[in-house]
Amino acid sequence: MTLINLFLIALIVVFIVDISGAVDSLKSGIKWVLTKKQMSGSDYRLKPLDCSLCMTFWSCLIYLFVIGEFTLPYITVACLLAAFSDIIKNYILLVGDILIKLNQLIYKLIDKA
Repeated sequence: MTLINLFLIALIVVFIVDISGAVDSLKSGIKWVLTKKQMSGSDYRLKPLDCSLCMTFWSCLIYLFVIGEFTLPYITVACLLAAFSDIIKNYILLVGDILIKLNQLIYKLIDKA
């Protein structure tokens, strides 16, 4: 179950950091507050918050520590999931593209009927 939870944590982190745009909104808000409403934008790095590799690694390590499973094999899995964060992002986007294509095919079939 721990392996599944680590994978799910990686999926959630990659979605939030790379796909949702939440981190860019946060960075823009921070810049807006720090410059006293003079500037906004997300054109700077805010590690580890804007790095899916970093966030996946640290989130998994925190989870392992909290549940008491801080062992070398699980830490290795956390490292691998962090290393594959770009691949996870690409697969999330691929699944989305496949579902869009499937939706288009269904509409074409409905129009022909």
